[in-house]
Amino acid sequence: MIENFLAGTAALFGDPITILIFVFGVIGGMLFGAIPGVSMLTLAAILLPFSAGLEPAQGVMLFAVIYCTGTYGGAITAILFNIPGAPENAPTAFDGYPMTKQGRAGKAVGAAVLCSAIGGTASALLMMAATEPLAKWAIRNIGPPEIFALVFFGLAVASSVGGNTIWKGWMSVLLGLLVATVGQDPVGGINRYNFGLTDLAAGIAFVPAILGFFAVSEIFIQAEKRAFGKYNAPKLDVNFP
Repeated sequence: MIENFLAGTAALFGDPITILIFVFGVIGGMLFGAIPGVSMLTLAAILLPFSAGLEPAQGVMLFAVIYCTGTYGGAITAILFNIPGAPENAPTAFDGYPMTKQGRAGKAVGAAVLCSAIGGTASALLMMAATEPLAKWAIRNIGPPEIFALVFFGLAVASSVGGNTIWKGWMSVLLGLLVATVGQDPVGGINRYNFGLTDLAAGIAFVPAILGFFAVSEIFIQAEKRAFGKYNAPKLDVNFP
């Protein structure tokens, strides 16, 4: 498998057009990922019609690069302004923005670069090696009881984000579950908590919810600081840990 991977990589990047596509995906994914509410998925949707003229390997590489760099790009605004560029970057704001307020924004961004590169590479290699056997095992052994246990385990892990105050974590989990119940029941088709608004029939979208919880409140906080002359623009000097 390693030999095939290395041979495919050499053949893919031996073409200058492929290298240009790679660079475009890196820059575009990072820019779109850093814009809150836009995200790399918007860029992927825009480029989808143009990918029809590409080779299959080039198209897959383009969208993979956009996703990876877009996830990192969203961490920049999460660290500097406490506004995640994508839902995946919400946990980054918990630790990154306090470091920005301490004058260590460069170190936080450097850590995000390093962790994104190491985690992305390791997870990609692990996925290539383990996807097939894991899928076969899951089909044979995972049923409704196991799915329920995994969901409950995920909620328990999410509740631990609150740190020492466990009740705050569980309150956040319950609030998230309450927001998720808004919309049409996927089984019975009954509208739940939409208050007669057809726009809420599909539920509350994840990206607007993240922007409402993080971006809007932070914008008001920074506007208040600027009005009273207490606003300090974050200085960015990337330092790798």
